[in-house]
Amino acid sequence: MNETDERDIRRTLATYTDLWVRHEMDEWGELFTEDSDFITHRGVWWTTRRENVRGHKDIPETVVAQKKHYTQEIVSVQAVAPDVALVHTAWTWPGHRVSTAEPPEDRRGLVTLVLVRQPTGRWLIRAAHNTRENGLADGKR
Repeated sequence: MNETDERDIRRTLATYTDLWVRHEMDEWGELFTEDSDFITHRGVWWTTRRENVRGHKDIPETVVAQKKHYTQEIVSVQAVAPDVALVHTAWTWPGHRVSTAEPPEDRRGLVTLVLVRQPTGRWLIRAAHNTRENGLADGKR
């Protein structure tokens, strides 16, 4: 993979994180191919861009308000084929609460993404698998 491809992929994922934090799900969805797969940290599998966006829009406003604390870091970018990249990211979401009745928890996880270069040169996400770490005290992955 050349430096330009890696830079473009990193830029795409920086946009992904920014749009996620701002909860701009329609724009966020444009970073995915129409036939993209997304597996959530709970194991829900969406098989189209539309399902993915709809599912990510359907969260409580209390959770949306907490997104400002979410961060994501690229751990690795690897070429799999000339127009295919495998990317791993690590995310953190400190003080996350599903509801105000529950105590906050510091969440973290990993996302595995497959990106494909489009004929226009733009890199889009073809598949993503979000895995929440279980928080074992020993810190092993």
